[in-house]
Amino acid sequence: MNAAFETVLEVEQHLRQMNDEWVKALMRADVTTLDRIMAEDFVFSYPLEGDDKTQFIADVTSGSLKIQHISREQVSVRVFGTTAVLNARDSATWLYHGREFSGQYKIMQVYAHREGHWKLCAVQACPIHP
Repeated sequence: MNAAFETVLEVEQHLRQMNDEWVKALMRADVTTLDRIMAEDFVFSYPLEGDDKTQFIADVTSGSLKIQHISREQVSVRVFGTTAVLNARDSATWLYHGREFSGQYKIMQVYAHREGHWKLCAVQACPIHP
């Protein structure tokens, strides 16, 4: 554990805060915040395809990826040393290359502690079908 975070609880709270920043940055298309939070080797797995960091930020910047609505609930964080997993449930409406994706999604985010900072390394969004 690094000196900035003495306990697992403090790491969990920090990652919950990063998660909130991530969601707000997505809603605002705030690529500066997204870039700061995301690791260089970041990958996002969508229901239909996936993006690395460069492509994800390019999609947000160009407007190819827009979040119309997102509500994140049931957030849980588990810390495994220098790795952590955040799970949540989203109610969301996304526009991706002109196609609308709307519904409930199970979200898994993987964080790693690197060079003194927690970075978001991977996100997987799986649709929850009724």
